[in-house]
Amino acid sequence: MEEFTERYKDCSRVEWAWLQDLYSAVRDRLHPAVGASLRVPVEQLAEAVLRSVRRTVGSQSLPVSYTFVSVSELLSRQRTSCCSSLTWSTGQYRERAEEAEQAVPNHKALPRTNLLLIGLLCDGRASGQCDGFWRVRDVTGSVHCEVLKSSPLWLGKLMLFPTWNYISQDAPGQESGYLELIESPICVIPEPTASDPTETLSEVIGVRKAARLLRQKVSAGVRVCVSGEVGVVCPLLVIAGKSFFCLILAEGDSTVPILVTDPECVYWRQCVCVGQSVCVSALRVCSVRGWAGHRVLSVTSHSRLHPNPHAQEDSENTHSQSDSRTHSQSDSQSDTHTHSEPDPHRPQSLTDTRLQEDTHSEGDPAQGGAGPADSVYPVRRKLSRIISYRGRISSVLNAEAGLYEIDRKVGLCLAYQPLRKWCSGLRPGAEIELQNVHFLFRPSPFFPDVVLCVCLRSSVCVMAFSPLRSKVATLRSDGPLLCYLLERNLGVSEFLWLCYCHAALTERLCPRWVCEGRVCVVAGRLLQFVLGEEKKRKKRDIYREMLQDPHSCPLTEYCVGSPSVCVWSVRELCDWMEKESWESLSLSSLVPPSAPYLTQAQLNPLLSWSTHTLLMHSGSAHTDRLLVGVLEFSSSRASVRLVDQSAAVECVCVENNQSEDQYTAINTAWTGCLVCIRRCTLVMERFLKTDFPSWKHLDQHRHISHRHCRVYIQVCMEDLHILSPSASMSTILSERRREGGRTAGVKEGQQRDGRREEEEGVKEGIQMDECSGQSAQTGRMKRKRETEERRERCIKKPRDHSNHCDDPSAVGSASASSDPCVSLLFRVDSKQGVAFRNLQTSNETRGLRLSFVTTVTCLGDVQRWDRDPKNGRVEERERAGGEKKMELQFVDSSVRWFPLLQPGSEYRLITLHTQDVSVLCGSSVPVRGGVTLLSSPALLIQPQWRIHTLTQSLLCAQIQTLMTVSEVLHCSSDVVSFYGIISQRITLQEERGQTSAVQSLINAKDGVVERDLRVRLTLQDSEAPDQSLQVYLDLSHTPYIPGLLAGATVLLHHFQRKVSVVRNVYCCSLPISCVTVTGFGSLKPRPPPPMMHLGRWAPARAEQSIVGRVRAHVVCVLSLQLKWVCSLCGSVSKQAVCTRSCPPCDSTTAVFQAEAKVAVEDGTGEAQVWFSTETVAELLSLAVTEWEGIQRHVRVKGHLRVYARGRNMVCDVDPDDPLVRYLCALCSSSTVCRQLCLTCSLRSHRPEKAQLRKVSRGEREFLTKFPQSLQLHCTHIHTSH
Repeated sequence: MEEFTERYKDCSRVEWAWLQDLYSAVRDRLHPAVGASLRVPVEQLAEAVLRSVRRTVGSQSLPVSYTFVSVSELLSRQRTSCCSSLTWSTGQYRERAEEAEQAVPNHKALPRTNLLLIGLLCDGRASGQCDGFWRVRDVTGSVHCEVLKSSPLWLGKLMLFPTWNYISQDAPGQESGYLELIESPICVIPEPTASDPTETLSEVIGVRKAARLLRQKVSAGVRVCVSGEVGVVCPLLVIAGKSFFCLILAEGDSTVPILVTDPECVYWRQCVCVGQSVCVSALRVCSVRGWAGHRVLSVTSHSRLHPNPHAQEDSENTHSQSDSRTHSQSDSQSDTHTHSEPDPHRPQSLTDTRLQEDTHSEGDPAQGGAGPADSVYPVRRKLSRIISYRGRISSVLNAEAGLYEIDRKVGLCLAYQPLRKWCSGLRPGAEIELQNVHFLFRPSPFFPDVVLCVCLRSSVCVMAFSPLRSKVATLRSDGPLLCYLLERNLGVSEFLWLCYCHAALTERLCPRWVCEGRVCVVAGRLLQFVLGEEKKRKKRDIYREMLQDPHSCPLTEYCVGSPSVCVWSVRELCDWMEKESWESLSLSSLVPPSAPYLTQAQLNPLLSWSTHTLLMHSGSAHTDRLLVGVLEFSSSRASVRLVDQSAAVECVCVENNQSEDQYTAINTAWTGCLVCIRRCTLVMERFLKTDFPSWKHLDQHRHISHRHCRVYIQVCMEDLHILSPSASMSTILSERRREGGRTAGVKEGQQRDGRREEEEGVKEGIQMDECSGQSAQTGRMKRKRETEERRERCIKKPRDHSNHCDDPSAVGSASASSDPCVSLLFRVDSKQGVAFRNLQTSNETRGLRLSFVTTVTCLGDVQRWDRDPKNGRVEERERAGGEKKMELQFVDSSVRWFPLLQPGSEYRLITLHTQDVSVLCGSSVPVRGGVTLLSSPALLIQPQWRIHTLTQSLLCAQIQTLMTVSEVLHCSSDVVSFYGIISQRITLQEERGQTSAVQSLINAKDGVVERDLRVRLTLQDSEAPDQSLQVYLDLSHTPYIPGLLAGATVLLHHFQRKVSVVRNVYCCSLPISCVTVTGFGSLKPRPPPPMMHLGRWAPARAEQSIVGRVRAHVVCVLSLQLKWVCSLCGSVSKQAVCTRSCPPCDSTTAVFQAEAKVAVEDGTGEAQVWFSTETVAELLSLAVTEWEGIQRHVRVKGHLRVYARGRNMVCDVDPDDPLVRYLCALCSSSTVCRQLCLTCSLRSHRPEKAQLRKVSRGEREFLTKFPQSLQLHCTHIHTSH
């Protein structure tokens, strides 16, 4: 060091210290690596390094602010990405950073550090890794590097790196980072280029001559030297541990493929680029095993790569002009059609590419089971174009899948090439050049319209590294997405949808339900479900893809926008449904035609509840949407939910079997299944609190004081596609496959025996090969049946503590999952509804708790197990011990089992981690004094216990034990259980008074906004639609019951049957009542009311139809009342002023109401018919203008009533008024007293006693008891013909 520093005595102290650091760095890190090969002392090497630094800086001053750094120090101490440059000034760095940040928003520039890096450039051959990657090495270690433009003469030389980026990587188990060499390195000790005596560059041949040589037969030892322009540079491939790549030299229309397989030449991949003129020596002619009938040139151990500087410079100038023109014109892309067929193998710029909509379209629709999106519209296919493009990376869409975005509008897919380590500098802000890439227009709706895809013939070259910070991940060639792409040989449209689905599922399901490594498996299953039956795909041929002309690869043809199925999250679904619910709300559509005559008290209840449903299925407007989530059971609502990490939505589920018979509850095996829903009904129930004065104010939303929307879905279990089954569901699926295989084997054997009997005596002989084939098939079937029988014996064998089993693998699995437990087999007899009840369990305080009770029959004694039997087959010992009754109590979180338990089905109750059978025996009330105990033993279900469905009862079998609506109307029982179809639902008014104390608990646990909800359901008989029954439900003490919509089939258990004062039959819910929705079918068309005779209808009353048609003659009008009433209080209103005085009413809103009572007869009997406001005008045969005129006249008086006295119509007030005289005359005229056809219903009224009347006949008087006339209410007047 003294000899070196003696020359710089005049330097300052700072420069002296810097020179000492330089010498130390050269002595400790560089000289041991290159000193022996260069044969130079340390002092001379230090002088060479100092000269290189000064030459780079451009002055004799020393960069004392820069610190020498070794490779190991860079990797271990530099934790953040940075950049360093000896040639940039501070202003140049800031200008470059601001320009990059403006080009790519939301990214910051790399911080600048003053580090000086010197090292050897190598390609890994020194360490035995000929992988083609370049590295910077010194004595302390090596680091991977990326180079913009490289030369084969740089390898093995000691280089000074003037400008570079260091990109850190914090992933565990990976290297700390890599280098991006922005400027060309400077050789510290230039060496004269030594000529190779084996080369004879004077014998260089062109590409045309080399192409003719490949078509001729040449001797094996011939070596040629070929010069030409690089037309294609293929990516570096590693197959069976061997690295190689291909390049194609072009000259006019002639091309020559060159295969680079020699480990000493693999590094050439970094030195060649498209458009460069090169000369390759010592090439031999060979054939490729995977490309029969073609020959290529292959490098040898003596081959050398010689760039042609002059040709390369001219090519670069021309190419840069073309690239700048392409980049500047890329915004003016045209969508016009081209009728001329261009050469798809000629490289084009992006601006030269025209969208060809009619290119190779296929009209084959997808298969019927292909999923919701592809089962409706045919898949359109197009041919891609080969172009060249240059742009800037604006974002990384998915680095693992090789998806990027260029210039904020163009997508880039690198998945069909092997992904290089560290992404090869492909970070946001990097400028890249693409050669021979495929141009695709709208291959997927989830990515940019224009997508550029690279194949094995394409090349991606980084022209300028990004100066921005960005996260960089070390890419793996065995990533799940890329492996799935190679295994399935997916098209680009399918792969893009797979990546979209993978990202969506990762966000919504990982890591709670699906681990990160299994997301791709689930996404692949979802892709197969969407695509349907998988078509056979051509095997990918890498040599044909790289070398053959015309070019053909998986990207040559692609699907336009297919698949286009959108995978919704639960949160997106709920938000969209709530938005759609209020956007579709039309208050005027919720009120009947009689809305103008309704008061405030009558109008607002009609607006308090409404529903909006949408059907999501194949062929609908929502066919491009799928729902993916996990089925779980809510303990707070006692319902089924579809959940993901974003939200949860309630589900009303119905399970069908293959014969389309419905079950009343779903199987417990669905718990925890990851499912995809392709068809369902989206239900939006709207709850409003309003105070509209009249129908004229419906457009004024200030009268809406509160609104709330409840959303859920209705789905049939057969419309669910299982993506990942639960353990119990896996048992069911394997059992089904086993039974299906056994059935298929039996059918095949029967068919074979039948054919053998038919063919006996017909054929004289059978060929030997046929006999041997049949015997082989028979042997295979026999071995298969023996295996199935052995497996079945293993399953049926009782599992005792010793774990005996014929299958060793089964023993291993059993011992691995050994967990002692006890179980109880039971059948559900009846089930109560879920409600808040005053309970006390163990030592907890008494209070209102959500609960329900089921009455079950225990089918055997409690059994011990050495492992969890789950829902396996029932063993004989489980049914030993006889049957006994028991009550199961479900409290708090145990109520989640409510939607899964159904009467008539068998279940297995399991308690884990115990061998004590007494925990499932139940407890009885102690008996004293000889009292007979009538109640059954009770068992409190604990939250950690499990229930598994074993057998399910069909709905048709259960409804046979229930009553129909017609039977309820005519029975005499007080508590009934029946079924029917909901035809109407009405929300009743809130009862005024103190709110129930249980309401606070419901709001806290269920989040319900509806308070004191009481509804009235009108149920019609499923077999006799003309028979209907009204059911009143009190939901203030129970969780809300979804699915109570018109058209739903419901089972009602334990309801109280009542008869009103007017002898109408109706039902009310009890605290133990249970409501189960079993179907979503539409309402059956209600037949027209039967034609009734008044004489027969009068004595039957409620025993006959309560609605019927009557053809009768109007005898007289008994009374007619017209009035304007206050909409708020119902008092008479004059001139829109309420007449109520105590207390006064200041309402100014009035509605018109009319009522008429007439006497009719049809020859068989008489009746009194009441007409309401909407039918009075038609009864009086008044036109619209006449009816409006009468309303205006009555508005002044406020109230007017005329009635019959004898044969005349009279009025008690102002009988001489013209309006009164007009109405009296009208009611007595033949215009009103005419033949009518009416639809009437029995009027609800309090029955009156028969009246005593005197009847005179001649001179005698009779005192006769007259029964009350038949009272009817007219709902519609039919036009008489």
